[in-house]
Amino acid sequence: MADHYPCDLCARPSGDDAPVCVRCADETVEGLRSVHDWLAEALEDAVARRTALGGTSGGKRTRAAAAPLPIDLRASEAASVLHGTLSTWVRVLHEESATSRLPEDDLADMARWLAPVIRWARARGYAAELIDEVNAAVRQAVRAVDRPVRRIPIPEPCRVIILDGQTPKACGGRLTVLLAPGLPIDGQVRCAEDSDHVSTLTDLEVARRRARRVRVRLART
Repeated sequence: MADHYPCDLCARPSGDDAPVCVRCADETVEGLRSVHDWLAEALEDAVARRTALGGTSGGKRTRAAAAPLPIDLRASEAASVLHGTLSTWVRVLHEESATSRLPEDDLADMARWLAPVIRWARARGYAAELIDEVNAAVRQAVRAVDRPVRRIPIPEPCRVIILDGQTPKACGGRLTVLLAPGLPIDGQVRCAEDSDHVSTLTDLEVARRRARRVRVRLART
């Protein structure tokens, strides 16, 4: 049955006849968001950082240490792989008419362009290859800058109000909190359904208290 078609990447039921499930696609969207939020800039900084090789001998720097490399080779390779991966898939998806606008040829803009079309692309025949390659390139980049970001699922749905036709309703998307010490995204709460639905744990607690007060008032009427 179509409802039980296994995802080509994780083997979980995809819920439809798409080669890749929504959860795997959402993981890729989160990775692309991290690229345009902070990873592209962190890679650029890491590539430009001078890396001294070698050690000391008798309190003096060795010849290798005295001649630092002008770039961080690990970060440079990761940036090149990520750029090549994103630019390749931008071309593929643009030819498939995912959207008419082409992004600028830089990591942040390509990631921003790709993120909204991943859900659409998961139904294409190349979806598993696309998602696997993008995820691998993003992971390599994160390792190169040594700035890991943890994503912790939150056991409650997104409560941002959206319109279903003319009817307002709660979004209901899965929420994830980002733990990224030292980065501007630390503590953000992200919705898998809409990248604009960004809040914080403090915002969620305020919303919970407001909802409790409303329930109490309704119970008294």
